[in-house]
Parts: sequence; structure tokens; C-alpha cells
Amino acid sequence: MKIAIVTGASSGIGKQFTLQIDGYGFDEIWGIALDEQGLLETQKELKTKFVPFPMDLTKNESFEALVEKLKNEKPEVELLINCSGFGKFGRYDEIPLEQSCNMIDLNCKGTVKMTELVLPYIPRGGRIIEISSISSFAPIPYVNVYAATKAFLKSYSVSLGEELKPRGISVTCVCPYWTKTQFFKRAKATENDVITYYQVMYDPKKVVSYALKCAKKRKRFSLYGTTTKFMAFLTRILPTGMFLAIWNKQQNFKKKYWKKN
Repeated sequence: MKIAIVTGASSGIGKQFTLQIDGYGFDEIWGIALDEQGLLETQKELKTKFVPFPMDLTKNESFEALVEKLKNEKPEVELLINCSGFGKFGRYDEIPLEQSCNMIDLNCKGTVKMTELVLPYIPRGGRIIEISSISSFAPIPYVNVYAATKAFLKSYSVSLGEELKPRGISVTCVCPYWTKTQFFKRAKATENDVITYYQVMYDPKKVVSYALKCAKKRKRFSLYGTTTKFMAFLTRILPTGMFLAIWNKQQNFKKKYWKKN
């Protein structure tokens, strides 16, 4: 049985990946998310058989049903897409410590655990897509933990991809710029908007479509859009201090925060 597994399949980019791989010829798509109702809504939109797994990827016990099903059915996981994750915007003391730690647990530990549990079932020629962010290319104040988790995922994806070359398995790291999803409503740590300047907001359908094309070509990175590519380029040529100064000025952080200290 040939399948795809998508985490974060109940909403946002994860749901969009699930919808776009419908019709790819998989026998089943296994969808994973904390939101069980969201998974059922995704299921209604698919033609391919969809197997929902309501899971909290920050808790070890949540993996038990998935591990058992993998052992029993021994599917060929031709495509693994890790989209589960969340972010919080705000100064370090505005975001509860528990939420900061949860970001690390879900974005980093959850992704690593999912990837390495599934890897024994990925055949030669299989593909892995890991969702990072353009924020992975540089330190981002007031998004500090989220950006750090995405930098971890970028490094992990590239390194893992090299290790998997002898097995013929590719890893594509997707690094989106601002994308129109529910992410931003959930990201607010305070009543006030911390991030107020959005140079461009991309359509998730286009971001996902481009990512799937990159994965098909076994590219190391997927950077959709001119602005995304330009920002990644800037982080390579500008000194860190200069990049941070531009970011702080764009978001007017001096007015928002510096006078409070």
C-alpha cells in the first residue's frame, strides 16, 4: 500500500498540501493534527481514502496509534509532509514560558520524532517535505523562539537530506514568506499587533504548488516568490546588525517597546 502522511492536515498550509496531493495516486492519505474536527472537514474534500489521526505531537503517548498502524500495515510512505507547528509574536516577557517551550516541543521535537518514526517505511525514491520559514535565515527579534525553531528545521532538513542520499530519499525544506493562513490570528501574544508591516502576503495554494514541484525535482529548498528569494539573499550578504536594524525599523519596534524599558 502506497500512502502519503501529512501533519497539520486540518488547516493552513498542511490542509492545502493534503488537498493538492489528492489524485496523486496514493492508496491512502494519513492526516495528522490536534484538531479532530478540522481533519474531518479536510476528509470531506478528498477523493482519496483519508485516515485521520487526531494527535498532539508534543506528547509521546499520542504516537502510539500511529506506530501501531505502521507496524501492522507496513505501508510504503512515498511522501511525508511535516506541517505541524505554531508561532507566537511578542517580546520575550509577553509570551508565557509554557508557550515558548511548546513551540520547541511541537516545531522541533514533534517534527524530528514524526520523521524518524516514519523513515523505516519510506522506500527508495520517497520524498520528505519539511516546513520551515523565511525566518529561519536570520535572527528575528520579537519572533525569537519561533524563528529559532525554524532555523533548527532548516539545518535538520539539509543535514538529513545528505544522510538519506544513499537511500534515494530526498528532503525538501520549504521556507515560505508571509502566507495567508490562520497562523497570524493564533500568533498574537498580546491584544496589540506586534508585527504590523507585511511587505507581501502570499497565496498558500501557490506556495504549496511550488513546494510540490520543488520536491518532485528533489530540490533542497523551496522559496516561493521574488520577495522570499530576495530576503534569503539579503540575509547572506548583509551583516547581522544591519539586517536587524532594517527589521526593527520596518516594524517600528523602538516606538512599541524601547520606551517601555
